[in-house]
Amino acid sequence: MWQSIEGSLVHKSTPNQVLLLSADPSPDGTLRLMVALSPGHPSAVFLPSASTLVGVELMRQCAIAFAHLSGGVPRGWAFIMNQLSFAWLDGAMPMAPEQFTGHVDVRLRAVKMRRDQVSELQLEADFMAEGVMLGTGCGDLTCLPPKTYQAIRRNAPTAAIVNTGPLGAILADIHQFDGGLEAQLVWNRGDTFIFDHASDHVSGMLLASALLQSHRLLMGSQAGDFSMQCHNFGEYDAPITVSGVAHGAGRTVVTMSQSGRIIASGQCGKAVGSAAAARAGERFNRALTPAV
Repeated sequence: MWQSIEGSLVHKSTPNQVLLLSADPSPDGTLRLMVALSPGHPSAVFLPSASTLVGVELMRQCAIAFAHLSGGVPRGWAFIMNQLSFAWLDGAMPMAPEQFTGHVDVRLRAVKMRRDQVSELQLEADFMAEGVMLGTGCGDLTCLPPKTYQAIRRNAPTAAIVNTGPLGAILADIHQFDGGLEAQLVWNRGDTFIFDHASDHVSGMLLASALLQSHRLLMGSQAGDFSMQCHNFGEYDAPITVSGVAHGAGRTVVTMSQSGRIIASGQCGKAVGSAAAARAGERFNRALTPAV
């Protein structure tokens, strides 16, 4: 039975930023999600240059929806996105908002339980439109009850977030050298995509934007294949350094550091030739119990 989806389910405050329309669980455990990109979404006017970022956000929302609707994770719990990947198939990247209309099938790959409650999930997802696969991705997330999350973040900075760059800027003080770059991550509260809702840490989508922008600067083209791991919470009260290096076959490797700690790292590359090729490159850093 189809169930409609509202913003609070996927941690979005603005209706036009919700990419999921409705959900229907299948007997085999697959969760089918009908999806669309509103013309009023902040990234819609930047397509196709923002298509991969929207694809990554689509995977984030799908992972949270699966956790709640199929994993039984209660509303109000917090999520830590340990790893998130998404790749467009070659030639399938949407050029306009209406080309994001379709469905995503989300499947469980591995799970960890704690006191009869899901605490860790590893998922894979396929984005389809009119019977054709457009993209594929995977996610690894930790599910935390409110008190546990509050304990983890009890020493988080409480000062108001101060803008560090103009609206639209992601990187500043960019220094490019042969095959690499170093820059500072910047943010602006006027960015309604990143700052749609309150958060006590640097947004994972801001880090994803920095990874994609670094790839564009190093390669001169948009990434069609994205993978990022989050290692530590990023804070808004200290500089974040972004370091990128170009590798062979059009790939880049990027690391983001703050106060001597790596907070995120990832890779970008060209769109993949097939879903099988994308999955062959998927590697979860953590070993969980495989789903039956």
